Amino acid sequence: MTAPGSRSQLHVEGADDKHTVCHILIRHGIDYDQQPWPDPFPEINQIGGKDELIKGINTAVSLSNHKSIGFVLDANSSLQDRWRAISSQLSMVGINPPDEIPRKGFIGEAPKYAARVGVWIMPDNQQVGALEQFLYTLIEEKDPLLSHAKNSTERAQELSAKFSDSEKNKAVLHTWLAWQETPGLPYGSAIRARFFRDDSPAARNFVSWFRETFQIP
Repeated sequence: MTAPGSRSQLHVEGADDKHTVCHILIRHGIDYDQQPWPDPFPEINQIGGKDELIKGINTAVSLSNHKSIGFVLDANSSLQDRWRAISSQLSMVGINPPDEIPRKGFIGEAPKYAARVGVWIMPDNQQVGALEQFLYTLIEEKDPLLSHAKNSTERAQELSAKFSDSEKNKAVLHTWLAWQETPGLPYGSAIRARFFRDDSPAARNFVSWFRETFQIP
């Protein structure tokens, strides 16, 4: 990991988020295949969880050293509660966020640190959900395998499958991935293999938010 403040940073929750973001950006012509990642591409850091990410916003911005910094995290149970917790952290660094996160993601300025700060809440800043709901938008709506995966997952629950209700969307998505040409690829690799589309409104808005946050043409 690059030292804090030495370049722009994008903080995400975990490995699936990191690789999904990388491969969506690659599909949209932002070449994260290059090594090392060139400026102005931000370093993408997996923080380890939403609580750690939120608690670290204040510190991350204060250490940004005039660089842009972005945060991507899930909404899960309550979008408003998630945005309220994020807003509290943003207020600590001199940002006055709106009452609700903008539909196309939040971008603001922290004048004290001369930092551009962006926030994207999965899946689309408008509904409760997570990375999996974002990926659902990249599957054809009438894909018969997706509906079959949902039915199969529900049947598995009836047969005492051990995953919790909160993990049901993840179970459905991994079931669907198990039936692709190369079964069981992780999310990022499946995007690269073009099992997912890249042109849903959520994906296009996310890429636009990323470009604006990090000032990438």
